Amino acid sequence: MKNNFTTKMMTTAFAIVATTSVLDAQVYISSVISSTQGPSVDMISPVAGSRSDLTKLSGAPEDSDIQGPINFFSLGMGGEVTVEMSGPICNAAGNDLTVFETTWGYTCATYPEQARVWASQDLCNWTELTTEAMPICHNGSLDLGCMPWALYLRIRDASPMNYAADGDGYDLDGVSGNSTCTLPVETGLARFAANGFLGNPQATQGVTENATPVPAARDIQTRMLGLPLNPYNLYANDVTTSSANNNFFSLGNGGSVVLKFPYTLYNGPGADVQIFETSFNDVASRSCGNYPEKARIQGSCDGVTFVDLVILAADAGNGEVAGTNTICRDGKLDFDVLPFVNYIKIIDATFPGTGNFPGNGDGFDVDAVLGLQNCGIQTARITNEESNSEMMEDALYVETYPNPVNDFVNVSVLMNTPTDNITFRMTDITGRVISTETVNGDGVNMIRDINMSSYKSGIYLLSVEGNGASHVVKIVKQ
Repeated sequence: MKNNFTTKMMTTAFAIVATTSVLDAQVYISSVISSTQGPSVDMISPVAGSRSDLTKLSGAPEDSDIQGPINFFSLGMGGEVTVEMSGPICNAAGNDLTVFETTWGYTCATYPEQARVWASQDLCNWTELTTEAMPICHNGSLDLGCMPWALYLRIRDASPMNYAADGDGYDLDGVSGNSTCTLPVETGLARFAANGFLGNPQATQGVTENATPVPAARDIQTRMLGLPLNPYNLYANDVTTSSANNNFFSLGNGGSVVLKFPYTLYNGPGADVQIFETSFNDVASRSCGNYPEKARIQGSCDGVTFVDLVILAADAGNGEVAGTNTICRDGKLDFDVLPFVNYIKIIDATFPGTGNFPGNGDGFDVDAVLGLQNCGIQTARITNEESNSEMMEDALYVETYPNPVNDFVNVSVLMNTPTDNITFRMTDITGRVISTETVNGDGVNMIRDINMSSYKSGIYLLSVEGNGASHVVKIVKQ
């Protein structure tokens, strides 16, 4: 809490605010998703009502430290807010965003109001931009690190206890972020799939086993982007037979490609990414079979330093060795030491200098690459294990429309196998359960309308659960 201002100071403060310029190409807080305000420094008294107006956070920060107008929201001791920006904060050279705190002329040494800051693309996976040992104090500029963009921020007071007799924690004026990119529009499973390339040329293509050029029908690089030909039936990806129906790009002997993703892929339990390779119906035993096309897989957060990904013991055995990064045809890998990945490099390793195939092999045939984790829930997990259904083991696919919604949201559900019951659970952003409904699944497909007309405007999380799988969807109520 800052006190002792005069009428003259107040007049000066308003004058400064009126003449402060707004930076171009900036995004600001557009809405508050959730807020938990802590107490004053005595840990008993609530923060004054005049310092508890969340609307003070929206728009361009006033960035005025002259004593006078209360242009901020006080977090209170240990309090926090989660906010949505008016557009994506974009990663560029130098710092990418600034968090503004109103100090009224105090220094950090005499009035150490501090905060920790996290960034997110989806309200599920969060990356801290500060550390517990190094929070920001008063205004703080931060870099997104390896995150290419972020849409949400979580700001938590980290002021030391009893730093001032009248303290009420970090006084948040607002946030300004660099805006030089556009928000990805990928939805459903597509948000887990590659949507572009790193580098120019986009891919380095080798030659065939017989040192001839790869056929033109297998030289269309965009076929590596987006979802696999059929993400719900792994074997269906291998049945194409004509050149016109080729659904892949052939790397050729020693060829390589670096794919980038619209959303950051996070390290979670089990394998984190799956590579889809097309082998023209050579599905016997799902081992390397007659076409042992192999590739080495690496990951990177910044597109500069690449690290070998790792095959886990649970995903080895079909021509692959646990602890290595070389897959044979379809394969799953773990991010190992990487907390998250924005780029996947695929390097053909099919021909170790001698011929392997009875024909004119053209190396590893990349159909698609798909991330397997989201919020710790295996929403996109796809198996390359043999099963009677030849379908995904743990997958449950959900689409919603319209989103944002005014009244009714249509929820389309696809399960891997028939289920007796499907549960729809709606929570607000704080985790409070708004509604729960369990209905008879009666098959593998379902369409359900959920009435949200009485809901307050804001962001909600819809969890759809069945067959031991879960899928969480963010829904915006207008």
